[in-house]
Amino acid sequence: MIKITELNKTYNKGKSTEFHALKGLDFTVNDGEMVAIIGKSGAGKSTLLHILGAIDDYDGGEYKLVSDTEIEVGKLNQKKLAEFRNAHVGIVLQDFALVEGYSVIENVMIPLRFSKRKKSEYKPRAMEALKHVGMDDLAKKDVNKLSGGQKQRVAIARAIVNDPDFILADEPTGALDTETTGQIMSVFKELNEKGKTIIVVTHDPQVAEQCERVIEISDGKIVG
Repeated sequence: MIKITELNKTYNKGKSTEFHALKGLDFTVNDGEMVAIIGKSGAGKSTLLHILGAIDDYDGGEYKLVSDTEIEVGKLNQKKLAEFRNAHVGIVLQDFALVEGYSVIENVMIPLRFSKRKKSEYKPRAMEALKHVGMDDLAKKDVNKLSGGQKQRVAIARAIVNDPDFILADEPTGALDTETTGQIMSVFKELNEKGKTIIVVTHDPQVAEQCERVIEISDGKIVG
């Protein structure tokens, strides 16, 4: 379970350009939920996503992940934050962020190289992740020869290969056409049905309505 309490984030504190991006956010995401976070540009969605992904810090409040143990993310040092990201969070981005020139399976194995897993586990785990997204038959193909939808499937496989506690998807369908968007959302829903917790950040209401619950942010506050 993700538990956010009175979360605050201010950029350029004490300067003329000070900006209060998040203002006392309170919410939880239970294990196995599929939640959408929506809001207009500048609402605070990206800031929240960066905090949930342990990419950015926060100024006040608490961010806890409760799984086998309780982790208060704000108290982790840089080394522990890197370990937290690798072990607990899978991130899927709009632009796929794949390594061009690498094969499909090489891209999926990248997070494993930063984990504590044995090298002998890399390929079997990567192939299992690719099976989950229907891309195992293209494991050896160069990613620069894939379609947009195929690239996003590879990105999802990479996000789940370490069996994270939750997946953060940042506008995962923003670069895709309507048909491919439907296919990618089906992949997320299948993963969710198998118990994976998924948080989708989107401005697309049609994507949001496919999630179990919607959290709407405006001007750094939850409004719905």
